[in-house]
Amino acid sequence: MSWMQIARKDFADASRSMMLWILSALMVLLVAGISSIPHLIHTPGQGPAPGFDEALSFLFTVVVTMISIIGLVVGYQAIVGERESGSIRFLLGLPNTRLDVIVGKVLGRAAVVAVPTVIGFVVGGIVIALLYDGFDVVTYVSLLAFSVLIGLVYVSLAVGVSASVSTRAKAVAGVLGIYIVTDWLWWAVPMAIYWLLERELPGTTDLPTWYLFVERLGIWEPLAVISGTLVDIAGVETVPPADRLAGDVPFYLEPWFAWVFVAAWILVPLAIGYYRFNRTILS
Repeated sequence: MSWMQIARKDFADASRSMMLWILSALMVLLVAGISSIPHLIHTPGQGPAPGFDEALSFLFTVVVTMISIIGLVVGYQAIVGERESGSIRFLLGLPNTRLDVIVGKVLGRAAVVAVPTVIGFVVGGIVIALLYDGFDVVTYVSLLAFSVLIGLVYVSLAVGVSASVSTRAKAVAGVLGIYIVTDWLWWAVPMAIYWLLERELPGTTDLPTWYLFVERLGIWEPLAVISGTLVDIAGVETVPPADRLAGDVPFYLEPWFAWVFVAAWILVPLAIGYYRFNRTILS
């Protein structure tokens, strides 16, 4: 299985270059450090001491945002870096197909994100258990699993872009552009479409079905739905589609179907990247 050998080599290269250990140290500092803040800022005698729920709520947004950025940074050079250095010809000179290269790179880079995430959560879990009462193992492991999923989504996106372009500058521009649009600006897309159709801004209820469907096409909306089913984070809530729609909730807006949207964000960028990479003549 050539793709497995490529994944192992990619992971080993990250270990030798210290990337793996730097990311592990960063994740330990993030998980342990951020989760400690409620304990550090609490003044004894002034209100109840913060518990596990407060620590996880403080941790949630920062960690998932950082993991998404790390996934993009780790993945964007995966293939285009090999092309610019010329090592792609050696890689394809072995009994490897271009599909093997893409699959191996995704798995290798995803492991480079997942292993430091697990290390950070293990060390951070010890710190949280020592500082706070009410440690919930199931909730904590669910947050870890969700974090690993985020890493896979963004690594896949970055590798797909990396396979589609010919220079690192184009890879950076592509990854950054997709990240800004789908992560930070996507909420405005259905709103703009609604305004063009109705000549007014949408409310919060009685929305047409297509409005929520377009929302789900972004990265974070389906991920937020999944996080709500996996992890109960205090202060992090999503409004059920039934409370926002004018009619019945279709199956594609049910919580389970959010996994289909997320799977598409993993597979579609890779499919596009493979299509373009497979048609490229490597000089």
